[in-house]
Amino acid sequence: MPISVYRYALPLTKEKQIDGVAVRRRHGFYVNIDGHWGEVAPPVTAELADTEAELLAACERLTQGLEHQATLPWVRFGLGCALTPPTAAAASSLPLLEGEREPIIRAWRCRRVHPTRAWLTLSGDVQFDAGLVRELTLLVPGLKLMLDAGGRLSETQLSGLWQRIDGGAIDWILDPGLDDAHTRTLARQHDWPVALSADRCADRCGGRVPAPFEGLRALVLRPSLLGEPALCRQLADGARAQGLDVMLAGNLESGLGHRHIAQLAGELTPNSPAQLDGLRYLLHSGVNAQGQPEAQNTTLVYGPGC
Repeated sequence: MPISVYRYALPLTKEKQIDGVAVRRRHGFYVNIDGHWGEVAPPVTAELADTEAELLAACERLTQGLEHQATLPWVRFGLGCALTPPTAAAASSLPLLEGEREPIIRAWRCRRVHPTRAWLTLSGDVQFDAGLVRELTLLVPGLKLMLDAGGRLSETQLSGLWQRIDGGAIDWILDPGLDDAHTRTLARQHDWPVALSADRCADRCGGRVPAPFEGLRALVLRPSLLGEPALCRQLADGARAQGLDVMLAGNLESGLGHRHIAQLAGELTPNSPAQLDGLRYLLHSGVNAQGQPEAQNTTLVYGPGC
């Protein structure tokens, strides 16, 4: 089968701190298999050279008619989308609220129609976060917020925040603990509604979801950090069987990966939005009007003509 791999580097609108790394350009890969595209978008903390080596080895095996045997989740996701392209209608995205207060409130006030749910990334500044929650919920009565703690905040910060806000306005706190066991403890001690990121859960191997516990409301799936779309389907089915909500989220993919995750969300959670607003951090999406990678943003690293 004809296979090509392209490296890309897309500039951000401004420098962004992600997992402690200052990011100015988003680096990743596009893979084309028999005319179908997939995106490999590694975490910014991953070694790009390791991702490239595994991706090229996997493509070499595929050209020989063998299983690709990739192990990195983001490589498996990109190859999975190229081998079996998603076809469902794309889901909409929740608003992503993070950063300075004034731009958030100004953009919120400018909306002609206010959403009823939004995703708020917590800063760790208790007064700032609590004030922002209160102001947003006053602007839109009935608004429900998903608070993303990301395992970054202390118990003192989170409990201080919870004391200052109306808990009825919160759907759940995502990853308040360092791991799923710690999150379980915090939910029990503080009576918090919580959600877990599947990629941070120790029990995710083999498509298992974390054991249910009091306070667990949802499982968040970041497909490019989990693996092939089939694993995401397995995890979503398992979570729903436990009565959990399921939400898909991005990991700063380009327009191609964004569309694939939105389509996967449209298939797995057709009545709910995904969290894909991170695409706005890229100066341009890297794809054309047809949703295919733009040549000027890519460098061929494997395939015919390489």
